Amino acid sequence: MIVNGDTKLNHWKRYEYTLDAYNEKGEKKSLTFTSSKQLREGSYLELYVAPFRGVTYWQEVQPDELPDQVKSVYLK
Repeated sequence: MIVNGDTKLNHWKRYEYTLDAYNEKGEKKSLTFTSSKQLREGSYLELYVAPFRGVTYWQEVQPDELPDQVKSVYLK
C-alpha cells in the first residue's frame, strides 16, 4: 500500500518507491521500483517481478482483488 513518505523524486525525474510487498503466500519482501508519475496514496498495487530485473510492471488493484493471504496483512 502506498503511504506518505514512501516516495522520492530521483535525478531522472522519476518517482522512486521502496515498499514492503507480499506474495500470494503472504511472504514479505522489500521492493524498490520507479514510476513516471506519482502513485495515489493509499492505493494497492500488483507488482510483476522478474528475476534479476526486479519490478518490471505494476498496476493498481482494488482491495477485494488482493489474494487472501495479502488481505490478512493489510485489511486487519
